[in-house]
Amino acid sequence: MMIRLGLFLLRLSRRLFGLREEVVELDGARIVYSDGGRGEPLVLLHGLGASRSTFDMVAAQLVRRYRVLIPDLPGFGESGPAPDGDYGIDAQVEWVERFVAHHRLTKFHLGGNSMGGWIAAAYAAKHPEQVQSLWLLAAAGTGEMLETEAVKVRQEEGRYLLLARTIAEFDAVMERIFYRAPPLPLALRWAGSRLSASKFDLHSRIFDQLLDRGEDYRLEPHLPQITAPTLLVWGDHDSVVPLSVMERFAALVPKAEPVVMKEVGHVPQMEAPKQVAADYLRFREALTAH
Repeated sequence: MMIRLGLFLLRLSRRLFGLREEVVELDGARIVYSDGGRGEPLVLLHGLGASRSTFDMVAAQLVRRYRVLIPDLPGFGESGPAPDGDYGIDAQVEWVERFVAHHRLTKFHLGGNSMGGWIAAAYAAKHPEQVQSLWLLAAAGTGEMLETEAVKVRQEEGRYLLLARTIAEFDAVMERIFYRAPPLPLALRWAGSRLSASKFDLHSRIFDQLLDRGEDYRLEPHLPQITAPTLLVWGDHDSVVPLSVMERFAALVPKAEPVVMKEVGHVPQMEAPKQVAADYLRFREALTAH
């Protein structure tokens, strides 16, 4: 009941934000996505344990200028699982390829947060001719991630600090990913914890795949292949993907512009949506001016 209430409230808010819900079958997977606005297409990818809803508040401001498409990646949100059980970065890049091909997008703008930023960067390196600009918000994928608390605790203790099975664990995840966790009514906290619990086994397996096969997906050899102008956005209090990762991106991506947000954690687009949107619009306007 609580999960259904939470999903209803998310759908209602998306409609108010100018986003409509769409569903497509792609190679045996049911993909649910948000689509809104007009103009040059912008595809946004969410992080691990999250869903397309993390971009709702920013998308509400961007649909005035662009067409914004935000899929729930296979195994996340309301999308179905990957039929072959492969959630590695290469496989997730292929899902994005299918998604943009379905929409006949030959040139578009791309962005992502955390795991979604990892996928977006890998995609931009593989398809530089398609990606007109790249927007990475606390993107994962470099060797510095091996030194983070979430990775070390999983390796040493088998615990998953970014995933939740109970309302107490859900609250702990919120405290970890935000600098200032937004106050949530009990109904939404309960719904969020129940939804997280329902996905815990799958998402922990995905975390394991990304970690155990990480050497295959490390971005450092690929980042110099990104030709798109790239906006790097990090919170100065990100305890999940530290600023050292942003510095690695800034050093290796040829056209990178770093932005560090004060008193912001791991999901800037949720914690400071107005400033994140304003910075992105400035970035895009500067590209147009050139």
